[in-house]
Amino acid sequence: MTFREGLLKARGQITFIAALAISTGIIIYLETLDTEERIQGRVASELSRQRNAPPNISPVVEARVRANLQRTEAIYSAEPIAAASRAALLTSLASAVQLSILRPEDGLARAQRVIADMERQTGEVTPVLVSALGAAAVAFPTLQERIASLASAP
Repeated sequence: MTFREGLLKARGQITFIAALAISTGIIIYLETLDTEERIQGRVASELSRQRNAPPNISPVVEARVRANLQRTEAIYSAEPIAAASRAALLTSLASAVQLSILRPEDGLARAQRVIADMERQTGEVTPVLVSALGAAAVAFPTLQERIASLASAP
């Protein structure tokens, strides 16, 4: 029997060994991909996307929030130092942005104005104002450091 004849007779075993080696290589490659982390990343990004989707609100609620925003802006312009007017406006801005009634950039600009006024003219820091600052910190993450310093002020 020649070498060639031996290879022809063993072709089934050779094919099996080659398939076993290739499948082992594929399994090792798939294990190194760390698929669990990628799946968790996809899930986290999908949840984040869903949270940022505009909520479905009724027209009545939307009209009330818009009217309240206008009213609180008028009250704030009349009494910018009063803690109640500051709290009302910050809460109205935060809810309007979170309900997609107001664009985030517009809400941020208006909230920055209120925060800047509070930094220039400190007034009474009531529990209601601290709660409103918390709502603003959630709605406007870029202002969190400034808000934290205001909320902790005596």
